[in-house]
Amino acid sequence: MNKTPKLDIYGLTDEGLVRDHNEDFISWFIESGLVILADGMGGHNAGEVASELAVTSISDALEDVLSPDIKDGGDMNYEEAVHEAVIFANDEINQHAKTHPECNGMGTTVVMALFHNNSVILASVGDSRIYRFRKGELTQVTTDHSLVQEMIDNGYMSEEEAMNSTNRNLITRALGIAEDVKVDVSKMDIEKNDIYLLCSDGLSDMIDDQQIFSVLVKTRDDLERASHELVKLAKENGGHDNVSVILAACK
Repeated sequence: MNKTPKLDIYGLTDEGLVRDHNEDFISWFIESGLVILADGMGGHNAGEVASELAVTSISDALEDVLSPDIKDGGDMNYEEAVHEAVIFANDEINQHAKTHPECNGMGTTVVMALFHNNSVILASVGDSRIYRFRKGELTQVTTDHSLVQEMIDNGYMSEEEAMNSTNRNLITRALGIAEDVKVDVSKMDIEKNDIYLLCSDGLSDMIDDQQIFSVLVKTRDDLERASHELVKLAKENGGHDNVSVILAACK
């Protein structure tokens, strides 16, 4: 029988110290094990429209799939359902932009996690990230869809150089910027005491993985405190962008 594992979830979003409004949008549904974070972009505040549309479209697309009657059924291909939900969100954002000229050019990153049974399905588009903290080790489990990451992958830039690159915010994929979008979807086993961190680049650009690790080591039993500590650190280091985090702990 498929079922949602026991989870603790806490999320926090902050406009940071430079931006005058927040274009990130976060949501989670502990009863169905669904967690979603989006980081919007676009003029005339359209980024916040795109990010909210992404999150609501994905959750709406998965609502029937995650109903108790179906989720306990057994034969559902959850990876395919997650992929199709993100594609649906891309279509919804594109359609909205066509009918609302003020939103032309808007887009958003998205990362999401769907916990069920003894596994988690992850999906990502853009440079928002998902990390896994397991047995004292922090691992980034998504790949940034960015120009800098492509340069690292091709050997043109080191990780250290990437941290200081002026091109680090140039993304190569996003929802809403084209009719078609490539979505990374993966599935992995979960273990008791795993913590999954979803974050916008407003966090990962401001603090490095070692600082994230240090916070989680100290606050692993208090997700609310951990979330606030991470956002506080990002702001202390400049807070140049909106900062969003969601922490999901497997009990």
